[in-house]
Amino acid sequence: MLDIQRPYAFFILLILFFFSAYDLFRYKKVAKSLGVANLMNNFQKNKSFRRFKISIILRTVLRFFACAFAVFAFAGIFWGTNAVAVQKTGDAVAFVFDISWSMNAKDAPGGLTRLEASRQYAWKLLEKMNGTSVSVVLAKGDGIIAVPLTDDRTSVDSILESLSPALMTAAGSSIGKGISSAMQAFPKNMSQNAHVWVFTDGDETDGSLSFALDDAARFGIPVTLVGFGTARPVEILAGDGVTKVKTFLNAEKMIDAASAANKKSLLPRHRLSPDNSISYVAADSEGSAYVLLNQLSGKKMAGESFEIQKISHHKMFIFLAILFFIFSFIVSELDLNFLSGSKSAKKTAVLAVFALLPFFTSCKSEKFSVLNGVFNWYQKKYQTATANFLRSYNNSKFSEDKILAEYCAYNLASTYIMQDELDAALIRLEQVSPEADEKLKSAAFYNAGIIANRRGDFSLAREYFKKAVLADSSNLNAKINLEFIQQQLESRNSKSAEKEMTSVNVEKNNNSMENAVFNLIQQEEKERWQKLQSNKKDSSVVDY
Repeated sequence: MLDIQRPYAFFILLILFFFSAYDLFRYKKVAKSLGVANLMNNFQKNKSFRRFKISIILRTVLRFFACAFAVFAFAGIFWGTNAVAVQKTGDAVAFVFDISWSMNAKDAPGGLTRLEASRQYAWKLLEKMNGTSVSVVLAKGDGIIAVPLTDDRTSVDSILESLSPALMTAAGSSIGKGISSAMQAFPKNMSQNAHVWVFTDGDETDGSLSFALDDAARFGIPVTLVGFGTARPVEILAGDGVTKVKTFLNAEKMIDAASAANKKSLLPRHRLSPDNSISYVAADSEGSAYVLLNQLSGKKMAGESFEIQKISHHKMFIFLAILFFIFSFIVSELDLNFLSGSKSAKKTAVLAVFALLPFFTSCKSEKFSVLNGVFNWYQKKYQTATANFLRSYNNSKFSEDKILAEYCAYNLASTYIMQDELDAALIRLEQVSPEADEKLKSAAFYNAGIIANRRGDFSLAREYFKKAVLADSSNLNAKINLEFIQQQLESRNSKSAEKEMTSVNVEKNNNSMENAVFNLIQQEEKERWQKLQSNKKDSSVVDY
């Protein structure tokens, strides 16, 4: 599917077309004024003049295409999708409740209706899902987001208590529309792992389930269908209150739809698991709740997952723009050299080839991916930066490029720090070996000190800053932080200073000159420290 971020950029093509036409018109006008046109008519066999004319036209056309490709690059054209490794922390679950009339069948355990059983089942799950964001989607003849993604359990409990087919007037049953609405409930570029849990009997009237599951598989959003009811047909009243119909748990249909959707997933086959694929589980089967809860990472450390992203082709267009511009230069130079009888035409062609070699040799290199990640880091696109660093790290481990792997690990740590993923950052910093480059090793110790300082462990922070200075004596930031950390520790160990500070804060004696002076000094030190902390956050960036 084609997607264009800035379609207005194509208006520039009209301007380019006008200037190109004007350039050719001006050439004809100049040629006529110089008598070149007559010369061309009188000497049709003069190949040099014909070649000159052709070179002018080709140069104009090639430069038009060079500018056009630059416009395409600026327009931001996306097509195709790709599975990208990203770092996710925590979970977000969209509960999809099928509230069609078939869910009123009383074949759930304990004589409950399917809808009542799904409500109680959801409540039990919510008791074990502290720290997980939840949204609620209702599916009947349509799908609506009843509760947007939230951490507030009150609003979720409120909608669960009132579950009923009467909540929606749309006729029929459309599980697929409910799943589609659930996927829309997740914000774009969300830092949490998305999950969709569908509580249904599989009985639908529009056949949209398969299409919705296919879309979920393509976008890498795991969907778990939780079946309620039995395979034995049960007679219920339809929405009109008169017509009697029979309904049953259509488990086989949901299993087949899930299996077909997984085959269309863009995720690597070896990465598919119940945690990130389309699956089915019967609600009354043993351990079904555990299967669902096991998909959640909860408060665990950030882990690698895959996200389906559209593929940008701006690099290809930039390459084509440069390529066509170089060709336009070659065409004009070759013509002039042929006219003069010079042999520099071959030199020009050889230089052009060497100028293009970097584009063919480095566009897919891991170092280029690292540089691209650094660029995204400075643009604060941390998810994209993480994907680039992870890809380069994994490939460098595979190719046994230890140096590149350590730089990627350091870059990942810096990215995690900016996202407050401190545990994940420390793990990556530990991957920088003692034999690493001095500046890299010093920077790793420095960032570890930043993390310890954020957590209030000043003693540990002091040790890390010491190691940073010992690894690289030119690390000025580490020296400054080491000095201030030392002052902070000495201040804490001084009981008299602590009592004096308590006295000032508690008594608030505004008439005391001594207290006023102390408060002023304390405020200045605080502002100085805050300024330093702000600078440290900016300086603990990706430098490599």
